[in-house]
Amino acid sequence: MGFNISGLVINKNYKNDLSALEAILDEKLVLEKEVMFEEACESFKGDGYCDIYFSDKATFVLLAMERGGFEFYADGQEAFSFVLSEMTMTFCVNLSKNGELVRTLIETEDDQTDDFGEPLPIEEKAEDIPGLIYLLFEQTFGQDFFSIEPDSKCYRYTFGDAEEQSHFESGDKKPWWKFW
Repeated sequence: MGFNISGLVINKNYKNDLSALEAILDEKLVLEKEVMFEEACESFKGDGYCDIYFSDKATFVLLAMERGGFEFYADGQEAFSFVLSEMTMTFCVNLSKNGELVRTLIETEDDQTDDFGEPLPIEEKAEDIPGLIYLLFEQTFGQDFFSIEPDSKCYRYTFGDAEEQSHFESGDKKPWWKFW
């Protein structure tokens, strides 16, 4: 079946600065629950939420495939977004530094379809785009992807309005005008 994961890695821990992370994602984050890293790495994640793993020095946002293929910009930081779908043989890399896109690679079914920016020195070490994704993950996150323990704590956030979410969670009905 293959490994299918997508996300955003930033070389800064945003656990205590969620408003800055919301600005990067262009989404309001509403905490839903804690999940284990193994569950956060689910294939084909839904688009209405994300799972976030914080290390001491970095942030890993696990996203739906459709979102992970976009570029993200974090002023003063390195932000690396990716799609790694072995099932569909779709691979995407976007790397920005200090708020500027420096590299994009997209490959589908072994046919490279997009290439932006100068090749990175790290690309010489990678056999293919999936290999590059793992190398960039380690470089940006400061830790090998496969060294993260499956039972590590992650946080699941839904995207949306915090006020509406709190009414929904408490069982309150939405006002009639919120249905349109």
